[in-house]
Amino acid sequence: MKDAALVRGVGVRGAVAINAISMIGIGPLITIPLVLGALHGPLSLAGWVLGAGLALCDGLVWAELGSLYPGSGGTYGYLLEIFGRRGPGRLLAFLFVWQTVFVAPLNQATGYIGFANYAGYLVPSLAASQRALQLVAVAVGVVTVAALYRGIGTISRTSIVLAVASVATLLCVIAASFAHFAPAQALSLPPKDSLWAGLRAGLGQALIIAMYDYLGYNQSSCIGGEVRDPSRTIPRSIVISIVLVAALYVAMQVGVLGAIPWQSIVPHADGSLPPLGAHVASAVVERSFGVAAATVVTILILVTAFASVYGNLLGYSRVPYAAASDGLFPLAFARVHGRHRFPNVSLAVMGVLALPACFFPLDAIINALTTGIVLIQSIAQIVALAVVRARGVRAPYRMWLYPLPALLALAGWIYVFLSAGGPAIAFGVVSLGAGIAVYAASRYGRERASHGGSS
Repeated sequence: MKDAALVRGVGVRGAVAINAISMIGIGPLITIPLVLGALHGPLSLAGWVLGAGLALCDGLVWAELGSLYPGSGGTYGYLLEIFGRRGPGRLLAFLFVWQTVFVAPLNQATGYIGFANYAGYLVPSLAASQRALQLVAVAVGVVTVAALYRGIGTISRTSIVLAVASVATLLCVIAASFAHFAPAQALSLPPKDSLWAGLRAGLGQALIIAMYDYLGYNQSSCIGGEVRDPSRTIPRSIVISIVLVAALYVAMQVGVLGAIPWQSIVPHADGSLPPLGAHVASAVVERSFGVAAATVVTILILVTAFASVYGNLLGYSRVPYAAASDGLFPLAFARVHGRHRFPNVSLAVMGVLALPACFFPLDAIINALTTGIVLIQSIAQIVALAVVRARGVRAPYRMWLYPLPALLALAGWIYVFLSAGGPAIAFGVVSLGAGIAVYAASRYGRERASHGGSS
């Protein structure tokens, strides 16, 4: 068993913490202006609320499959087990790992970029140089790999500390935003906007951004081989983390709407952010409590940003490890650190691949990473659960009101994919097609070698 070399050192608190820090991070603090640009004023709340609903429906899929197949790799293991290790499951599992190698670095890079942007609030000379910000982002990526290069027990305890810091950061921003809250400003639609017209125009893009901010609720499933009592711990950690984070996101968005005129933080026509939009959380705190308080909160924001990339890279690094352990990926990824028993090669490679992505625009990265996970992870995984149910297999945890949450998740992910725009959709389709070609070529090569050896 590939997970026999790992240590089950993560309990419920640690699993909730890992999910929470993966979700919170820098995401909502850098994407509020983007959501407001898509859905004006109070309409932006629809993106966060509907995103929470989609995350919860999809999270229940993860919870049921995670309780049934609690191994490392998440979706990789589910597809392999359900569709057959010698059948279609082998192709689907390979494609998931292939897509992860494309998507994970993009997701990591958004956290590194966000960290650099908020560092620019503390050091204005950084904010004046795009190249300097990019180099800071790369440096954060290197530090993240170094911080994770240790045993899972230490990581679980660290995750709890970082989760507390992440929640405290959002609570500070929320408190500052409500200190001088203007209800009329927060709840008034722009004069020329209407509810349905506004939603039709921007809901798709807002939902993409919201789902980017909610991603991470599945990390406890990805490290299932290192979770104690996984059939109970994984479902609980997913549901608890989604409910907790959704409440924080909605409260923060309401507070920001009442604290700052939203028109002053949305992106310009060329996609660039105004000064308030680049550091919106710091600006909210500065307006309410002064520069000194804003400096302290910005430092907490940097801790939160680091917490997110820390939790995400932890989960992502276990995916190629799981595939390599099954012979579906280069065997080097299956190596485990001799002393601390963690997949050190997979961690290092996934961490390094994220560094070049720090030089791309943030909104383009978010769209591409979202489409990159939809086809082979979200949709294929929902179909996999339907197959399990059709076979009459009873998982230790079974989702509520099945099949309604699964169908809602399926519809939501299809809508998100189609709303991402041509370039992002092309990225998702082309990268998936390339994975199919690589798999076919690899299989053809193995078959030729096998025939040659037998002749």
